[in-house]
Amino acid sequence: MRRKLLMFAFVALFLSSFAFAQTITSIAEIQDTTGTGSPDSPLNGQVVTVSGIVTAELQGDNKANGGISNYYFWIQDDEAPWSGIKVVYSDTLIAEGDSISICGTVEEKYNQTQIKDVTSYTLHESGCKLPNVLEVTTAQAASEPYEGCLVCVKDVKISETNIGSYGEWRVDDNSGPIQISTRARFYYTPVLDDSVKSISGIVMYDYGEYKLAPRLAYDIVEAGEYTRIQRIQQVRNSDLLKTPSDEVSDYSYLYGDTMKVKGIVTMPTGLSYAGAGIKFIFGEPEGGPWSAILSYHADSTAYPVLYEGDEIEMSGYIGEYTTASSNMTEFWITSPIDILNIGQTLPPVDTIATGDLRLPVTAEQWGNVIVAVKDAVVIDVNPQYELFSVDDGTGEILIDDDSDSLEGYIDPPVGAIYESISGWVYHHYGSYTDSSTYKLEPLYVEDLVLGSGPPQLANVSRNPGVPTSSDPVEVSVDVTTNATIDSVTIWYAVDEGEYVYTAMSSSKGDIWTGTIPQQSDGAWVDYYIVATDDIGMTSTMPADTSVLFYSYVVRDAGLTISDIQYTPWSLADSPFNGYDVTVSGIVTADTTVKVNYGAYVIQDGTGPWNGIYIFGTDDILLRGDEVQVWGTVTDYNDDWHFKWDNNTVILVDSVKVLSSGNAEPLPVVLTTAELSGDSETTEQYEGVLVKVANAQVTAINSYDWSIDDGSGPCLLDDDASSMDAWFDSLKVNDVISEVTGVFTFSFGTYKIEVRDIEDVGPIVGIAEEPINYPLTYNLKQNFPNPFNPETRIYFEIPNQERVSIIVYNILGQKIRNLAMDTYPAGKHILNWNGRNDYGELVSSGTYIVRMKAGNYIDSKKMLLIR
Repeated sequence: MRRKLLMFAFVALFLSSFAFAQTITSIAEIQDTTGTGSPDSPLNGQVVTVSGIVTAELQGDNKANGGISNYYFWIQDDEAPWSGIKVVYSDTLIAEGDSISICGTVEEKYNQTQIKDVTSYTLHESGCKLPNVLEVTTAQAASEPYEGCLVCVKDVKISETNIGSYGEWRVDDNSGPIQISTRARFYYTPVLDDSVKSISGIVMYDYGEYKLAPRLAYDIVEAGEYTRIQRIQQVRNSDLLKTPSDEVSDYSYLYGDTMKVKGIVTMPTGLSYAGAGIKFIFGEPEGGPWSAILSYHADSTAYPVLYEGDEIEMSGYIGEYTTASSNMTEFWITSPIDILNIGQTLPPVDTIATGDLRLPVTAEQWGNVIVAVKDAVVIDVNPQYELFSVDDGTGEILIDDDSDSLEGYIDPPVGAIYESISGWVYHHYGSYTDSSTYKLEPLYVEDLVLGSGPPQLANVSRNPGVPTSSDPVEVSVDVTTNATIDSVTIWYAVDEGEYVYTAMSSSKGDIWTGTIPQQSDGAWVDYYIVATDDIGMTSTMPADTSVLFYSYVVRDAGLTISDIQYTPWSLADSPFNGYDVTVSGIVTADTTVKVNYGAYVIQDGTGPWNGIYIFGTDDILLRGDEVQVWGTVTDYNDDWHFKWDNNTVILVDSVKVLSSGNAEPLPVVLTTAELSGDSETTEQYEGVLVKVANAQVTAINSYDWSIDDGSGPCLLDDDASSMDAWFDSLKVNDVISEVTGVFTFSFGTYKIEVRDIEDVGPIVGIAEEPINYPLTYNLKQNFPNPFNPETRIYFEIPNQERVSIIVYNILGQKIRNLAMDTYPAGKHILNWNGRNDYGELVSSGTYIVRMKAGNYIDSKKMLLIR
């Protein structure tokens, strides 16, 4: 009875549009072969008129008719077997939900019944409710009664994958398998033996087998707790074609639904404009169309700090952010975001044409996805709101500056060619009339790659390296660029005065030179270099002048050790790094240090900045010798990078003993806390004799000892001595009356280097209450910081854990994966050499090291200065 009523409704609808003389043939009369003894339609070859609802427009290749793959579609006139059929017709845009009547010829094509050679077509109504999906077993779906019908199989298991050249697969609910056709794009990757909650689609007969053809991502409901992003985002082509006129058809089919999702962060929090709120983008690991979504919250504290490559999960609901005629699907959280992993591989970036981002039918699939365009020419640098527009020959699009990192970006000249521009696609304001509703949003300046980049500066040097008051100082630098250099200038200041500049000139290739005028004896000079090209792109050397300038002090009577060691800048390189110097001092560490360290230590006064290591002499020097040393200052010993880097030393050319038997400078008496690596004053005691008193042994480490006078721990070491027996006798909680030694930075840590037994006082007892430092989850500040070229990263964990430690730049981009492994409980050290995952040196700037161990997540800022 139900079937008859439904048929009556279709006939009534038809009569309102057709002459009474026409006869409507039910689809069952065409399809039902029961009792005929033949698989072919009983009306094969006959002309028929049928009415029904369009149930499928497969999302295939973008072909004619504005991008819809509409060479064929399916209609259905009942909610029963035998009630669906394929129609071959491409002259008119057909949309799912259309109520239509057509006249055409029945044909058996490769054992599949279809209607072809359509002579008339009438659209009665659009947006009609589809027939209820027929819930069937997998065995039923693989049978002729359901050919052409919209069906659904539930609770199936993937029994076979990678069938044939199109990667089809089979599922089974234990009644018998059905093959899944991949003719449509539904963005689901089958995994053998995985379960699927449900698969809906059209049954077709294809290549000798009945197959179930999902129409789009919405039709496949994955098992488990997560909804894949493509299922949220994908919209039918016919709806995308309607969107420019109705401005609503691109809404997600899951609008308002609540679900749980998982993905990889591709745009970190805090990077792009969100008013007083916060937003980020995350996507499926495999990338591709429909694979990303943006999440926004009006409360900027609602999300944790998220970095590029974080794997997250969250629960929430689907909404649409509407601006003018544009709609963008968003995910709104209903519970806190969980960070599952950090430092994961980012989804691959697809290269598309600029013309793909002009209208919804080709652009909407890329919404929120990171894509790239290539070889695009700048067309307009004065759009009303955006940065500029470009065109690769397929159509003009707008490049926008939603990312804070693009603030102040200088407009390129019209006609400039961008080698590539990467960014996420933002459906936001604009007009469909001029195809301006989709914008490409680069995240970082480096996402905009011009055919020529900013000037590159290298090999800065000065002559003379150690000026006197009679010397003007010539500064030179290598400047390279693909554009034309407009200017190169030296900016300098004397004794912390105002900066003034002097122009540099080029008379020999890429080498530019300029002169800082002579200054008075004792003057302190800071300087840096700025180069600008003819399209306004600028580079500075050093790159970050908040932490380092090039510097020198003017001395007529020659340099002191303090002149070499002292620097007011947080990156503690010597102002004379790389220059030849002559200096005098008293030897404070001699034969044993030379044997074990290959170095001596000299000092020319008591107090900070007055000591330094000297390397490379074979002369025998004794403590108390006053020596004059000729050599080159370096903070980065090429022979011993990890051991000695960031320790200012002199590589000796020659040494002259001026006198012997002199008294050593008195050690500086300090607390152990003042000699810890965390102290801001630690650097000034490098190479200086120091002394601590009543220090308790708190830990016996693999290579050194931790001692603490109650103010905080520092390290004690015997590498520069021959005191193994004495140190081996130390026990935790022993209290040493006093310790003297040369304060040294080596192997990434500061420590007191004891020279001989005279440097240590007697053990005066055992502490009644041990100083305990219980292990915790802790990511400590790297050291040194600032650094060049290497730094050490210290962390501890109280239990065995899988630890991830990742380096990011200040914008949240992953730079280097330092650790992703299981570590035992304890304290650990990692070394970062200032290179990315590809082994390339990264530029000067601020970087973030981030650690995840269990539920613990923390981060620290690091400053690299080259």
